[in-house]
Amino acid sequence: MALNENHQRHLLSTFQYVDNLLSEAEHIMASAGSASPFQEYSQDTTPIQRKVTHDYIVRVREAMRRILEELKVPLRPPISGALWAARGHFNFAGIAIAEIAPEHMRSYGLLSDEDARAMDRIVAELNAELNRIRDYLAQGTTADLQARLQRLEQTRDEVRLLRELDRIITAHGLVEFRNALVTLLDRIETTSFEIGVFGRVSSGKSSLLNQLLEQNVLPIGVTPVTAVPTRISFGPQPQATIEFAESKPQLVELSRLAEYSTEQQNPANAKHVTRIHVLVPARRLREGVTFVDTPGLGSLATTGAEETVAYLPKCDLGIVLLDAGSALSHEDLIVVQSLYRAGARAMVLISKADLLGPLDRQRMMDYVRQHLLSEANLDLPVHLVSVIGADAQFCEEWFESELKPMLESHREAASASLKRKIGLLREAVMDALRVRLDAACSPTGRARHSVRAGEDLRDGGAQRTDAPYQEIDSCLTQAAAALRGASAILESAEKEGQTLGYNTRGLAPSALQAVATDIASAWLNGTNPASAAAGIFSASLNRFLTQVSAAFVQSVEEVRGRLAATLEQAHDASGSRRGPPEELPKAAGLPIMDSSPLAARLTLRKPTLLPLLGRRALRHFAESKISGQLENSLSEFFNLAGKRLEQWHNKALAELRDAFDARAGVYRAVLAQGQRATAENVSEADVTRDLFALENWESPQ
Repeated sequence: MALNENHQRHLLSTFQYVDNLLSEAEHIMASAGSASPFQEYSQDTTPIQRKVTHDYIVRVREAMRRILEELKVPLRPPISGALWAARGHFNFAGIAIAEIAPEHMRSYGLLSDEDARAMDRIVAELNAELNRIRDYLAQGTTADLQARLQRLEQTRDEVRLLRELDRIITAHGLVEFRNALVTLLDRIETTSFEIGVFGRVSSGKSSLLNQLLEQNVLPIGVTPVTAVPTRISFGPQPQATIEFAESKPQLVELSRLAEYSTEQQNPANAKHVTRIHVLVPARRLREGVTFVDTPGLGSLATTGAEETVAYLPKCDLGIVLLDAGSALSHEDLIVVQSLYRAGARAMVLISKADLLGPLDRQRMMDYVRQHLLSEANLDLPVHLVSVIGADAQFCEEWFESELKPMLESHREAASASLKRKIGLLREAVMDALRVRLDAACSPTGRARHSVRAGEDLRDGGAQRTDAPYQEIDSCLTQAAAALRGASAILESAEKEGQTLGYNTRGLAPSALQAVATDIASAWLNGTNPASAAAGIFSASLNRFLTQVSAAFVQSVEEVRGRLAATLEQAHDASGSRRGPPEELPKAAGLPIMDSSPLAARLTLRKPTLLPLLGRRALRHFAESKISGQLENSLSEFFNLAGKRLEQWHNKALAELRDAFDARAGVYRAVLAQGQRATAENVSEADVTRDLFALENWESPQ
């Protein structure tokens, strides 16, 4: 049989049309009676009818494929992957939802302020649900999650339970738990013990790290590095990932690291590097250690110190490196004290120990230890290190005797915390299954309330009046609404952060007035030297910035408090037998702007006659002089401050959102099940089997 091109095209389009009709018919039978508010068809088919119809449709499709192959009609390849197409649909859905925001709805008529706030909440809730779908798809396929679990199962007993939880969550459609599950899996895979290395320029940080890594990874020299911390962790192949503020990350060889990490080849971070992550196959990193080489204190890269201080709360152990030829400085003490305030452990190393004689070594360690005790009231371990000749053994001894025990202790604490969190997830899934089982068994839904309240149905719990159950339903409804409202809280806070950032960018005139007022007051009190004016300028500007930063911190803390209250409400309404929800993380790493470069450029002396005219004349004089010398620089300074604080605010909110979703998911599932009086398409036997498996779960001894 020979068909021309027109025949083939008509046959192909006919088969495609038939296939679309078959797909639509199958979709109608499967989705009829669903929870969609726009369902067109009632469900009057049985599961057997749907299964048999599907099998027949498969036969029709097989026949069409066979016919096309026999006639040698070429088939069109798929135009895209399903994942890509689905993501596109979700993006279009997001665009459609944006069109019902108040600013667009006003085009259809007036909206009251209350109605506008209600529409904002609706948009935030729907966007949050879409974002959860996008985040889930971005994590990879379920097969990938199973592969991760299978890969880890040989090393951790807890992974067996996570695999079972993953199966049950998937089987029963408890998608609210998936975020918590993935978070726990991420924690299992992240076993790193992060060590931040701090020290002044030329204290030997890079040389020490290269010695520990047993290879030359970091560039060594007197040129200060740029204001970007460099993370060094284990990887099968040596490479560096360079991230930028305005462009895509680059993967480079280690030989090119100096192009991005040194002041000489990247002066003042002109390339706008935001992060450097180095992977090397070093044996000591196999232990789970990650080193972070921080910008040198006192670096020519003026933002180095503030980036270093901002990193402090993020490490498990902070190592402060001192040059054997210098004394403990004020900057060193600040770093040590900041580490303790951030909850991290600290240790002091004296580098270049090969320059000291045997007696001087002990004297140096005693001096540093006593100085820390007297100046900072801290009794810290102090060790000698060197990278030269036989004295390089100090590094080996220090790593084996000090770091390895710390790493083991860290792992034990992390493992205990992980087991507790997995246990809480298991109990939450059990709660959801109990509620689902009771809904399946009792169309009235009374049984589910009895189980949640801890009553025994055999003692007549299900025979009580409806009044208590109506009250419980009200609590469930209110708690579920509060969880949905969390998205609106976060979106409102994001807008507030944008406003705060915008306002901060324009604060240079206000700061100038505040600084000039402080300088005028000092002059009236007798201060005269030019150096004193620069010091007053710096201190006053720092106080002003502290007040500005406090507004950003307060914004985040208010959101944190409201989200914590929402979790408490959900916990109480769910009748959970677990303890209270885990505390939401506090925001850390607030950027600290370094005003010393501006102060160093300021030349300002007390006028001779103006004090006779009073404070106002002095303030005007100081303001005029500062403006003439630093006006543009001060505006740039606050423009950068606004940008960094807004970025910090967004990052803090994103961390709160992730933490809230991980905790709220366990309550969403229980509340969602609790609000249903019946459970359609629920296999009582399957739920009972899975609930029994979790209730009687035992880890291998």
